[in-house]
Amino acid sequence: MSHNEAFFLPIWLRYYARFFAPEDIYVIDHDSTDGSTDGDGFVRIPAHRDEFDNVWQRDFVAARHAELLERYDTVLYCDTDELIVPHPSLGDLGQYIDRFREPFVNCLGFEVIHMPDREPALDPSKAITEQRHYWCWNAFYNKVSLTTEPVEWAPGFHRLADFSFAPDPDLYLVHLHRVDYERCHQRHLTRSRTGWSKHDLERGWGTHNHIVEEADFQHWFFNETGMPGFRIYIEEIPEIWKGAF
Repeated sequence: MSHNEAFFLPIWLRYYARFFAPEDIYVIDHDSTDGSTDGDGFVRIPAHRDEFDNVWQRDFVAARHAELLERYDTVLYCDTDELIVPHPSLGDLGQYIDRFREPFVNCLGFEVIHMPDREPALDPSKAITEQRHYWCWNAFYNKVSLTTEPVEWAPGFHRLADFSFAPDPDLYLVHLHRVDYERCHQRHLTRSRTGWSKHDLERGWGTHNHIVEEADFQHWFFNETGMPGFRIYIEEIPEIWKGAF
């Protein structure tokens, strides 16, 4: 589901177009107004809601997901800042899907972290692994993204409603939310001005999107995983990942 993602959507499309034909790539367009969903290379599914709401998003996606599984053996769902990437020693995503037969699988979540004192602003037209050298493990993104059967997600898609868990440590969810410090800050500023449902705000869902004050944002960017009691531990991206995304 994409809303005014002019920066991330081209990165997302470039990666997944390596493995899927345009008619098999679906973008749920949540009222985009920046022209980012006006192009081709995918099937656009319009979605309208004045306020963002995690339960609405979950239910809208789940309905489309079930429909697609009537026509496809396997369906992959992820956000515009998420790339599903197998460990390079095991081949690429297309090869992984060709072998995949399980009802669902949990990915291993890793976040790419921009280090502005060592790396320039991201050029979205170039490979990310040529420009970024650091990431961190984040279990908050051990999501179920690849399925062969309908599943019931909890709102936010970070887990299934019944807490079922089927991990594959060789299938990574590479989260790009922090791939560029200034872009991330601007994204938070934009999202903080976007209408969010009272339901979400009362439950504290997606609160990191509203962290905008410079000191608070900087602390969050380099320290907080989104899981209470767990902080970020940054490490170098191993050389074997060069060119994988």
